[in-house]
Amino acid sequence: MVKPLQLAPFRARERAKAPPMHHRLRIAAGLCLALCPFALNHAALAGGFEVGENGSFAVSRGAAFTVRADDLTAISHNPAGLIHLRGTSIQLSHNTVGAHLQFTRSPTLLAHDPNPAGTDPTAPVQNQSPWFALGGMGIVASDLGTKDFVFALGMYGPSASGSQSWAKDGGQRYMLTSMDVLMVYYSAAIAWGKRDHYSLGLTLQLAHELTTKLSLMVDGTTGGAIAPYYSPTDVESTIHLSAKPAPTAIAGGWYRLNDNWELGASGRVMPAYMHGTGNITLANSARSGFTAKQLEVKDNTAALNLIIPPTAKVGVRYRGMDGATERWDLELNFVYEAWSMMTAYDLNLTGKIQLFASADAPNVIIARNWKDTLAVRLGGTYNLPNLPLSLSAGAYGETGAVPQNYEYIDFPSYNRLGLSGGVQGHFGVVEGSLGYMHVFQEDRTTSELTAKIYQQRPVAPCPAQCTSADGKVQYAGAPSNSGTYQTSFDIISVSAQYKF
Repeated sequence: MVKPLQLAPFRARERAKAPPMHHRLRIAAGLCLALCPFALNHAALAGGFEVGENGSFAVSRGAAFTVRADDLTAISHNPAGLIHLRGTSIQLSHNTVGAHLQFTRSPTLLAHDPNPAGTDPTAPVQNQSPWFALGGMGIVASDLGTKDFVFALGMYGPSASGSQSWAKDGGQRYMLTSMDVLMVYYSAAIAWGKRDHYSLGLTLQLAHELTTKLSLMVDGTTGGAIAPYYSPTDVESTIHLSAKPAPTAIAGGWYRLNDNWELGASGRVMPAYMHGTGNITLANSARSGFTAKQLEVKDNTAALNLIIPPTAKVGVRYRGMDGATERWDLELNFVYEAWSMMTAYDLNLTGKIQLFASADAPNVIIARNWKDTLAVRLGGTYNLPNLPLSLSAGAYGETGAVPQNYEYIDFPSYNRLGLSGGVQGHFGVVEGSLGYMHVFQEDRTTSELTAKIYQQRPVAPCPAQCTSADGKVQYAGAPSNSGTYQTSFDIISVSAQYKF
């Protein structure tokens, strides 16, 4: 038997000439004054819940699309880019995200059953539902016959993997057994400016958390020794939540310095605060045998707040011209997202747990302590001569939002490198695009000595009721996130746009 270890306490395309230089300088200064302070005050980036970006053109360019943003997906990237559109257009786009996730739990240093039910809790386990195919985007835009305005309406979900499924007896069981999250942005956008010179844009949005369903194993024991791998009183706890739409907004600007150089900036200028409410349910694990009455949580409610943080993007684009025709372009973006606003999952519960004797359902805090993130994106497009086709490629690097020792398998945002490519076709009033991106992530390993997230014991929470057999050692709990995380993502994106 391994000697018990005392663990740390739990803590929670072709365009006109540019305007005269003095006008250009004046507009460039205005854009900088409006958007640069925001970029400096929110040092963070495209990480957190999301992977890559929406829209196949953006995906194929390594997500470097802040300046170009010349299709309807501009409502998400930079609403000022809508000014490039003429007449009326409709676009449908779809991202399919593959989340390839593997977790290998570290051997425990705590006293434990040497042969828990004949299984190996340290064997590697994988996400059994890696592909998430609900990344749709639908947008319609029109200038309504005006010269200097473009208006757009759309709805889309974030570029993310909203579904996971894991073995209920796997080493990750105390973190997650399943996840289903659906969210949509209802969007209305406007752009104003001179189509080939400059523009400003605003997208007003309602972020709607349609459903969140998270399941994990909890130890339903009434006290005594910690069971780091399995407990005969394990039950699967599932939280069901939804939230009312929450307001948010994206603002942006675009400016052409001369025939070759363009600047752009955009950002989520208002975070979305989503107040999810619902309930919890309990179900037996493979080893527990509670009755239906014992599994009932009477008069229960659940509440969990989530946030979509402010962001900032700035970029520069160079156009390779062949006379008055753009032959190729190259764009560089810097992106920030303020994910440090995500400090914890603070789950507020009410109701009575009946497993052994009626007890109040306790509140649950899972520490996250995410960090602001930063990304650099580089991408470009080459227009094939004498063919209605364009080829795009790009790459990006991004810092992770999840700090060391706070790793979790729901949204693994670690240091990333993305490589992408794609093709676009222009056939009269119809444009189509296909993009692919692979995202490499660093492997992460967290030891049991330094892990910061602990197994849940709702009836007998640690540390008050977690002591050694002799009563001399008080534990913070059994770490649930110690182990090795191996993760990567694939994004397959298709788009079609019709111009009336």
